[in-house]
Amino acid sequence: MAKQKPVEPSQPEFLPLMESDSDLTDAPISPIVSTSSEPEPFSRDSIRRVTLAKGLSNLEIESRIASGFVNTSQHQNSKSVKEILLTNIFTIFNLLNLAIAIWLISVGSFKNITFLPIIIINTIIGIIQELKAKKTMDSLSLLSMPSAKVVRNGKTNIIPINELVLDDIIILETGKQIPCDSIVRKGAVEVNESLLTGESDPVYKKPKSTLFAGSYVISGECYAKVERIGSENYMEQLMSQAKKYRRPKSEIMRSLRLLIRVVTVVVLLVGTALFLKQMEIGDVYANAVIYTAGGVIGMIPSGLFLLTSVSLAFGIIKLAKHNTLVQDLYCIEMLARVDVLCLDKTGTITDGTMKVKDFIELQRHDKLNTRSIISMLQGSLHDNNATSIALQKKFGKNKKNTATSILPFSSVRKYGAAYYKEHDATFVIGAPEFILRESNSYDAIKSQVDAAARLGYRVLLVAQSDKKLPQNPEHLSGNITPLALITIEDTIRKDAIETIDYFKKSGVSVRVISGDNPLTVSKVAKRAGIENADSYVSLDGLSDEEVADIADEYTVFGRVSPDQKRILIKRLKELGNTVAMTGDGVNDILALKEADCSIAMANGSEATRNISHLVLLDSNFSSLPRVVREGRRVINNIQRVATLYLTKTIFSFLLSILVILLSRPYPIQTVQLMFYDVLIIGIPSFYLALEPNNIQIKGKFLFNVLASAVPGGILVIVNYLFILFIAPRIGMSDGAVSTTVVILTTIVGLMVLFRVCRPFNLGRRILFSSMIVLFGFGLVFLDGLLELLPLDTSNLLLILVIVQYSYPLLNFIINYSRRFRDFFTPTKAVETE
Repeated sequence: MAKQKPVEPSQPEFLPLMESDSDLTDAPISPIVSTSSEPEPFSRDSIRRVTLAKGLSNLEIESRIASGFVNTSQHQNSKSVKEILLTNIFTIFNLLNLAIAIWLISVGSFKNITFLPIIIINTIIGIIQELKAKKTMDSLSLLSMPSAKVVRNGKTNIIPINELVLDDIIILETGKQIPCDSIVRKGAVEVNESLLTGESDPVYKKPKSTLFAGSYVISGECYAKVERIGSENYMEQLMSQAKKYRRPKSEIMRSLRLLIRVVTVVVLLVGTALFLKQMEIGDVYANAVIYTAGGVIGMIPSGLFLLTSVSLAFGIIKLAKHNTLVQDLYCIEMLARVDVLCLDKTGTITDGTMKVKDFIELQRHDKLNTRSIISMLQGSLHDNNATSIALQKKFGKNKKNTATSILPFSSVRKYGAAYYKEHDATFVIGAPEFILRESNSYDAIKSQVDAAARLGYRVLLVAQSDKKLPQNPEHLSGNITPLALITIEDTIRKDAIETIDYFKKSGVSVRVISGDNPLTVSKVAKRAGIENADSYVSLDGLSDEEVADIADEYTVFGRVSPDQKRILIKRLKELGNTVAMTGDGVNDILALKEADCSIAMANGSEATRNISHLVLLDSNFSSLPRVVREGRRVINNIQRVATLYLTKTIFSFLLSILVILLSRPYPIQTVQLMFYDVLIIGIPSFYLALEPNNIQIKGKFLFNVLASAVPGGILVIVNYLFILFIAPRIGMSDGAVSTTVVILTTIVGLMVLFRVCRPFNLGRRILFSSMIVLFGFGLVFLDGLLELLPLDTSNLLLILVIVQYSYPLLNFIINYSRRFRDFFTPTKAVETE
């Protein structure tokens, strides 16, 4: 569906701006103090006169709150408590289990509903874990909650965006996401509305222009008045079509949904056929219900979904202890599957801090000192990025010389400019090759720029244009005269080398995508230990098709525009990679939205945090390996333990088909499945799911699980057919056949568990040994509860014979199926300590 074009709200009546805003002062959050007067009822028809310098008074704020004109939103990333309860209780499998339990009760078979308490306990565990995870996510979200700078009572306050009210005066700076539909009152900004319109081109906003919630400021600074709040915002109306937060494309989520659909259809069709067959072969109604229930309950892998949600929730809680905000249950799976990690240089490889290394004056201005020019530009362009902070520390920030018009710095242009009427001069600062693109002057300074870049320094040019900037400029014009070069040094993160080395050993390819000079980025990447860092390219001037064509040919990409970052990510995904992107600035947002897993630094821009799947709250790049390890632990363990669940599903399905074809009673009752559920699935799965596991994930989740589970299911069927073949020859009754099948099926389950536990460590040895002991205990002391009949010597010898060939046969089936699996997934996993 095409995205709608935002409709601008009706223009309010603007009052003359204050002659001076000098009484605006920064202040901490000040709570609204109740006044002696009751706030008057407020409506949109009320007189709404608000000055920039004063903003709203406490009484005006109270009246708007009382009338409901507050920026509350119904949109949230995490589930509500109600959603958690409903999604855990009213699942298809829970409803099927409940229906079967009622069916068994109706025929008086209370012993066979022992599965129901287990289902109830599992559901409660799932709800508790998800509620704990939600509480953790919500508490961490408060630390990363978007805030707004507002003018109230003549002071500048920082408040959460959900406390904004209609007519608030907000101050917007570079990197800020616009919280409400607003009208620019003073200043000028460039905004990116791609989250709303899909178009990434910067949009220039001057006084009386409309700012839409969800877009973000990429350059400049302005005062704006809030015109819409909460659900009235254009973005809230657009939520059903285009969400600002995009859930990760989870392989497990897709697989489980497919499994639910397939198993539901199979259970209904096979269950109905099984019941009709049991009635046809002459069983009384009660027995037909009991046998059918045994087959149907065996086919439902309900515990698998509990295990998945509990494991992911546990992962979220564990990562929260290490200052990592996970904004969706399934995003840690995507990071665990990553095989290409794309880094922005600033804030990831480097720590985001910069320092002016050198200042080279190329030509003196007629009247002004070049250092003074830099200071004036810092006071006019209102940038708050790391480069500007370094410049301000070195050259100061002169606000006395007011620019008549400005061209804010943007990551697309790579420079910013300002015109000063009192000096009749336009000054510009930014990337040399971009400023001098239209002139021949760059050749004169190219050697100096390259020399600094080879040392890993960022190079800025200060220059003068002989043309005035128009009031609403879109680009620089006129003849450009270089005035000075500034070299800036990035600080490499202390932990960057170790972190990058971890990814290298884990089989993850690292790429660096930056807006800086590619030579500079290459040197920084090499210092950080990135492989093939000498393979670099500049994307300046390349078409979209050319960028896509070379996406997989280089390690370092320089002079990359925000849209080119997105194209690179998209192309890497099209080549079959699972791509993660880290970033901290507004120029990273398009790429972060495109990536399979997006990771933001908390000290980066607000807009970046809002759209990312993961937020590193301590802005610590070294936290990433921990997140990857946790994701791999969760997904690998779910995949491994799912083998135990689906082995039961497969043999129950095959056994049901077989007894229908052979007109036999189903040999396992639901109470006897408790043996398998507890010893093979229940206890082992919850232990194994929490173990460390750092194997790189390969292949499709469902394919991998089925390939591991099918051999055990086939072995159960082979054993059952062998028992049916031998039974009449040694005089086995149907009851003895059923008991033998139950015992041998559990033994096959122990064999599958044995393979899942390999390689053994102390914990797994104790686990497996304990299950064998419990199995023996159950055979001796719980035979009555499980309705197991005493077996004679011939029956016991039969079991012994079958056990002797079962494990070699299981290995044969696995090895044969592995050839088929390896044909589709030839790449071997990489394991790191």
